[in-house]
Amino acid sequence: MDHPLTSFDRPTALSRLASEEFDVLVIGGGITGAGVALDAAARGLRTALVERADFASGTSSKSSKLVHGGLRYLQQKEFGLVHENLVERHRLLKNAPHLVEPLTFLIPLFGKGGVVDKGIVQTFSVALWLYDIGGGWRIGRRHRKVTAEEIYAHLPTLKTERVVAGFLYYDARADDARLTLTIVRTAVLDHGAVAANYAPVTALLKDAEGRVCGARVVPSAEPGTGSPGVAEDGGSGIDVRAKVVVNATGIWADEVRSMESGPTRHDLVPAKGIHVSVLRSKLPCDVAAIIPVPRDRRSIFVVPWGDHTYIGTTDTDYEGPLDEPSVTADDIEYVLGAVNAVVSEPLSPADVTGTWAGLRPLLAPTGHHKPSERTADL
Repeated sequence: MDHPLTSFDRPTALSRLASEEFDVLVIGGGITGAGVALDAAARGLRTALVERADFASGTSSKSSKLVHGGLRYLQQKEFGLVHENLVERHRLLKNAPHLVEPLTFLIPLFGKGGVVDKGIVQTFSVALWLYDIGGGWRIGRRHRKVTAEEIYAHLPTLKTERVVAGFLYYDARADDARLTLTIVRTAVLDHGAVAANYAPVTALLKDAEGRVCGARVVPSAEPGTGSPGVAEDGGSGIDVRAKVVVNATGIWADEVRSMESGPTRHDLVPAKGIHVSVLRSKLPCDVAAIIPVPRDRRSIFVVPWGDHTYIGTTDTDYEGPLDEPSVTADDIEYVLGAVNAVVSEPLSPADVTGTWAGLRPLLAPTGHHKPSERTADL
């Protein structure tokens, strides 16, 4: 079905929300909601998207700024997932080269006395071959083993007595917020979708049979505040009619679901991930790197970004308000401690120039006990 194209204009969008009936209403303007809206609109469905704050203002602008195939998922034998990720990475590199670009990654291997465990080398080698075979080769390069000297050329402050060898492989980086916004604009400008920010949903609408058939949206009278406030028309808001409503609100999905079924158990648990940035002169690198954190079997990224280097991410339980999670002193200590264990010029909290934190929506464990205390395992 052909739909008239529209401008990417909020008043026009609000007018259409009030006057039209849609096939699909997507709640949530992060990368998932944006992707759902674009997919639906590109298939000819009359599509609307509403976001309570600004597009990509939640988790979708708090990421590691990477578009990766999920190398660590190979450890969990999620081969199909890795292949799918790598195919999608290739699509993004092809469709949005101004926002997504290849990024070289370094995996330094550490050992004692210039010797590294052969089993570790073999494990990484097999994993990276699987990564390339699964679709990593589409980026135009394959992984290779590198010497300690090559590693120091990329990360000159690594402790010389610990680095033995390593690997280079290739993934991609992205401007996460701009990518999300571009996908929303593509759905609107190229496929006739409607998208409105600062338009929170306050209730779900139901038909006579009790089936959800839309949502009540109360556009903020003061966009930028993040608060519903008073409806712009001075009334109770806009009733948006749709055959299908998609809850793409991420960590807030339980809140939206409760509008239909009332208070219920939480099926999602938040896990917090934080990043810190320092001046690149404090942590020089010309490629990204993966640094192990032995005490909890995790790794963190070190990524160059202009005149800065950012480090992250963590993966910890979170209890507190879902809006604007904070970066604590313990978070900073954890990240800097992981880096300081392998560099010769330690970083201090005074070197931190910026921080950001986001929440991942993880499925809550079922049954009488957790399968693991680690959110990474969830």
